[in-house]
Amino acid sequence: MKKILISFITLITIFLLVGCDNNEKDINLSNLYQNDIYYSLFVRSFADSDGDGVGDLNGITENLDYLEELGITGIWLLPIFKSPSYHGYDTIDYFEIQEEYGTMDDLENLINKAKEKNINIILDLVINHTSDQHEWFIDASRGVNSDYRNYYVWNTESSAHSEFVGGMVDLNLSNDEVKSEIYKIVDFYMDLGIAGFRLDAVKHFFAGANEVGNDTLFMLELDSYIKNRNKNAYVVGEVWVNDYYILSNYYRSQSSYFNFYLQDELKDKVGRGNNTRLLVNNLEKMYNQYRSINYDFIDAPFLSNHDMDRIASMGEYQSVENLKLASKILMTLPGSPFIYYGDEIGLKGYRYEGGEIAGRVVYDEYRRQPFLWGNDYTTTWLASDGSNNNTNSLLEQKNDPNSIFNTNKEIINIRKNNNALMYGNEFYAYANNTNTLQGFVRAIKDEYLEEAVLVLINFGNEEIIVDYDLEYIYGSKVIPSKGLSIIKIAYDEIEAYS
Repeated sequence: MKKILISFITLITIFLLVGCDNNEKDINLSNLYQNDIYYSLFVRSFADSDGDGVGDLNGITENLDYLEELGITGIWLLPIFKSPSYHGYDTIDYFEIQEEYGTMDDLENLINKAKEKNINIILDLVINHTSDQHEWFIDASRGVNSDYRNYYVWNTESSAHSEFVGGMVDLNLSNDEVKSEIYKIVDFYMDLGIAGFRLDAVKHFFAGANEVGNDTLFMLELDSYIKNRNKNAYVVGEVWVNDYYILSNYYRSQSSYFNFYLQDELKDKVGRGNNTRLLVNNLEKMYNQYRSINYDFIDAPFLSNHDMDRIASMGEYQSVENLKLASKILMTLPGSPFIYYGDEIGLKGYRYEGGEIAGRVVYDEYRRQPFLWGNDYTTTWLASDGSNNNTNSLLEQKNDPNSIFNTNKEIINIRKNNNALMYGNEFYAYANNTNTLQGFVRAIKDEYLEEAVLVLINFGNEEIIVDYDLEYIYGSKVIPSKGLSIIKIAYDEIEAYS
């Protein structure tokens, strides 16, 4: 009888253990954490589905398989609202899609198809200003008695304030009616299934001489409104400063922010090779500062964006190996990394200061030029400036195991499939860092996960051999020049490495 009882208890214990294990496997981590791997996508240049030479929403939908293969879990759509410009940062109507890009039905279809592949979509929400062709401003310009007069900031009775040139006039974000309009926009697109928003030009929200307000408080209110609708929504702001102490104050708003300091550090240490011994130490100080303001901060690291010269065109990254190493490091850092479309294939592009190419006066256009598919999806809205004559198309790079594309694809998917890298926010400097070997521990510990990895980077010109008989999830004991290895370690042994 005693043996039977013991056997029964054993069976029950096994059943419970198996049940717990299955429950853990059934947990959808993407519903618990806001971390994603974002692809910053300029619709006009990405993929043309209808042969008119301009990228469109259906072109994205038809190429979601590519983004899924790359390992992307989120898409940031640069401005898609009706606008008089090619770039779209001067909105005419927040409830109308730029005609060349498609329709609202096309957007909804894209959102739904992306969800089937577990890819979230966030929109660029440009609310610092509108176009001077927006109906609000047209009415406001008629005089001080206009119902929309206080929608804008005025320097004089006849002159509206503009932080940015080109017909962009600043909204009065202190006006509750304007806030209400913004919330209507948010509601409309969240009802469609949009998973969050990127907020443009946050530090300019109250920059006019006649403006009174606090951009951090404004972001806190907007973030709260959005997350009351969807607790898993993602809000990321652009505050273009290279001082992480200044940026850290914005984390009081609970939103994420693009990390311009980190972008500059990687350009300096990885690209130029300056003071590489300081990289990890500087990053650890930065993360600790963010954590002191908001313990659960979610960083938004990136290498380049639509307002910068392409990383492959930056003088600091002329070495392909440096370019690859920067991408690898990006994918090992905390937060939600952003990849600018085309960077994964080494697309080039830089700013012209009013130069003329193919009869067109250009400025930032070539920072946002067509993605090179190697097939009919490649857009033709912008004539080639020759900068990518030697850049292989995606189709060509897929067949080359050593291509920039395949390097990015591999490391992105390594991140995607490792919880410490994907969701962890802990960052500790490696105990044995030198001028040439820089390392750090990435980890996560909460009620769902307990994992850690050690990331080791070789900045030197000779290979480095490390003596750890552990599981290498990327690389090996032999770390080549400008190479990187990722080693799985036990969480309770972190102190042995940091």
